[in-house]
Amino acid sequence: MEAQLDKLSYSIPNLAIASDLSVDSIQKAIKRGDLVANYFGTKPIITRDEARRWIESLPTEKPERAA
Repeated sequence: MEAQLDKLSYSIPNLAIASDLSVDSIQKAIKRGDLVANYFGTKPIITRDEARRWIESLPTEKPERAA
């Protein structure tokens, strides 16, 4: 199912809702540099294009579990 990203930008909680991912997952992606946030003062916001780029860069196959 494709995430509906129709806003200009998203707060972290709203991107979590729109993408059906956790806030923690999004925060970790930002800290790793995988997802780039812009800041309005101290509030991180993620543009629609950046959110889409990041989601589309995720693996297309489920990783195998470590034994």
